[in-house]
Formats: sequence, C-alpha cells, structure tokens
Amino acid sequence: MTENKTSEAQKRATQAYRERNREKARKQSAKSSARTFINKYGDIEELIELKLLIEKRIEELSE
Repeated sequence: MTENKTSEAQKRATQAYRERNREKARKQSAKSSARTFINKYGDIEELIELKLLIEKRIEELSE
C-alpha cells in the first residue's frame, strides 16, 4: 500500500499559490526544464546553439 506523503491541505495550498502566481510558476517550470535539458539531454551542437541564444539575450537586456 502506497500512502501519499503530501496532505490534502498542502495540495490545495500549493494549487492556490500557483493560481495566484501563474507567471512566477511558469518561469520556474521553464527554468527547471532548461536546466534538465542542459544537464541531461543536450548534445554539443544544441548546447552551442543555446549558448549563442543566451549571449544574444544578454546583449538585448544590457541595452
């Protein structure tokens, strides 16, 4: 028998937080996905492409 370690109250609180902070939750999810891709799945060509995109974005934000 597998018991859930997260209480129903905690699940509701988490869901309510995500609904109130949709953009922040979306950004956290995207950041997590990006890190996972970089650390587990990206090959050298894909990582170089991402590096170039990051450098371009940094320039845009610095202007």
